[in-house]
Amino acid sequence: MFDKLSKKLNLTQTELKISGFLILTLIVGILIKFIFSINEKTDLTFYNYAQIDSIFFSSDENDGNNSEIINKNVDYKQEVFDFNKQSFNNVYTKQLPAEKSINLNKATKQELMSLPGIGETTAKNIIELREKIGKFRKPEDLLKVKGIGSKKLDKIINYIFID
Repeated sequence: MFDKLSKKLNLTQTELKISGFLILTLIVGILIKFIFSINEKTDLTFYNYAQIDSIFFSSDENDGNNSEIINKNVDYKQEVFDFNKQSFNNVYTKQLPAEKSINLNKATKQELMSLPGIGETTAKNIIELREKIGKFRKPEDLLKVKGIGSKKLDKIINYIFID
């Protein structure tokens, strides 16, 4: 019986059995609902909060400062207009050094921090590595510094030199 039906519906026997089970479950669920007249509506209980609200508002009336805060109007239009394009033009940008101007073996922390992508911690790590190994032999030695990868090295390689 399943073979003929599965060929007719172009389903495997397992798919046919699962579909039959789902349909049978749906039919049984509908029958149970109608037989036992399950009512999905529930009675809602309404609670009157007027008494609690009156306590809250009466304490608010005694305190004059709170009512001033509640009635304060905010000039939101002025706040929106404060964000004009001119205020964004004054953003600090890092001044890049000249090409091949920073000697990696003699640079101070401030000079290293002028390099793109190098902050205070990375500059400190460069100086610590320099003191540990004596001096840098090639720019690729910077890859040993924590915080410097190949992309960051590509950004700063034009600004450094080694003597």
